[in-house]
Amino acid sequence: METFINKLSHSKGMLNDSIRQWNPWWVDAESVKQLSGIQRTSLKSLLELAALKHIKDITGIRRSGKSTMMYQVISAMINRGTKPKEIAFLNFDDAEINEAGFDEILDSIDKISPDIKFLFLDEAQEKTGWERWARKLYDTGRYKQIFVSGSSASVLSKDIGRVLTGRHISFHVLPLSFMEYLMFHGWERFDVEYLENNKSKILHYQEEYQKNGGFPETMLKTEAERKIILTNIYNDILSRDIAARHNASYETAKIVSYHLLSNMTKEFSYRSIARAAGIKPETAEIYTGYLKEAFMVLALDFFSFKTKLQFKQNKKAYCIDNGLRNAVSFRITEDKGKLMENAVMVELARRGSDAYYWKTKDGKEVDFLIKEGLKVKELIQVCFNTSEPQTKKRELNSLIEAMDEFKLKTGIVITEDEEEEEKINGKTVKFLPLWKWLLESPSL
Repeated sequence: METFINKLSHSKGMLNDSIRQWNPWWVDAESVKQLSGIQRTSLKSLLELAALKHIKDITGIRRSGKSTMMYQVISAMINRGTKPKEIAFLNFDDAEINEAGFDEILDSIDKISPDIKFLFLDEAQEKTGWERWARKLYDTGRYKQIFVSGSSASVLSKDIGRVLTGRHISFHVLPLSFMEYLMFHGWERFDVEYLENNKSKILHYQEEYQKNGGFPETMLKTEAERKIILTNIYNDILSRDIAARHNASYETAKIVSYHLLSNMTKEFSYRSIARAAGIKPETAEIYTGYLKEAFMVLALDFFSFKTKLQFKQNKKAYCIDNGLRNAVSFRITEDKGKLMENAVMVELARRGSDAYYWKTKDGKEVDFLIKEGLKVKELIQVCFNTSEPQTKKRELNSLIEAMDEFKLKTGIVITEDEEEEEKINGKTVKFLPLWKWLLESPSL
């Protein structure tokens, strides 16, 4: 009996220690600043949501900065007058916290800091039953605000949708935007005149961003260090977010992801994946779904006003981060055109654009069609090398035909560095450098 009591006391002590370690601001309010990193440009939007009572679920691919966003919210709260001991942060990746019961966790928090009003739950999907616990805390009004982060869309969206209907608001975190990438490298000014006067530097960072991607952990690292970090992220997603979460095959997830990332920006069907991977089309569809739910793969639909035709057409595959794709895929060239197109796709996802691709029956294709409400709002073509006449003609012919089809007077061609306007058949085609398009993004 004494041994059991001693073990129980020791376990509670370890739980208390873990909780204290994750909440250093209880002792030193300034400590949260050391955890906050470079302020994300989307923090303002998340802080605006904080005014609502709803549970805030923060989703995104592993190591994209969800925990850092939480720390930035905590820092902002403290700066606005919230007492540090009114804020509790729990990381369910921590074994001591994960293995403890919910009542045990609350008891420990109350004994250490009884005035908690704001609760942050990091990597919530690691704790079985978290969603019902969060609902109980919400319904009973125990806390003024609850924030939840997770790296699995399947767990968060399905569990929240089923258990927390009407009680939550979603916020998605992606790897760094180009502006955030520049900020990590010490860039402070973003006015147009300054950017234009430093265009050579901007183009240098644009090329690096296209190649290396925007995972915060890879910033300012050597190429060898970056590859190790990105490979580890990739393996963690396959093993933890897919194999362990869905009781699925790690090897199947790896070969499907390898095929999709190696063929980034290209059309795919589940049959084509199945042939390449040596699996059934149904299995290819399931595992592609897993990769999308883990936020690694983005799939772009074909646009048609007829949904039946839209569903029948192939999708196009993209990756959430160029650096991740480059670290683990098969390549025989630098793929600069593909990397540009993928960067545009990720930015469109960041903006929350309703994006598709479009093509004619004879194969003329527009990379991105943006729909807003009931109408087609914008057409975007991505062309790395506009100096090659045949390439430029092909891209413009497709764009003009799409502008005719959807009755648009203006179209956009995103380039490496060209900026001009051309009038063609009474229509205006704007050529924009990638960096300028990225930095003019509405999300910034």
